[in-house]
Amino acid sequence: MFFVKPEKQMKGIGRKLLSSALTCAKFDTVTVSASLSSVPAYKKYGFELKGNIAESAGLVYQPMEIELNKSI
Repeated sequence: MFFVKPEKQMKGIGRKLLSSALTCAKFDTVTVSASLSSVPAYKKYGFELKGNIAESAGLVYQPMEIELNKSI
């Protein structure tokens, strides 16, 4: 999980953090369990919906993935 404080959002911080993390990935496809409120941000970064909304340990999430040959 990663979060950007609401007062710091919309300044490119999340994009830079995610981009940096993806450079360390050892696979061609990266998946996330996105909170429902973060789905629009992940879509903006190039992630696509994969599967149905689910719940684990009380957390509701949307599975999403990105192929790393796509840039964010």
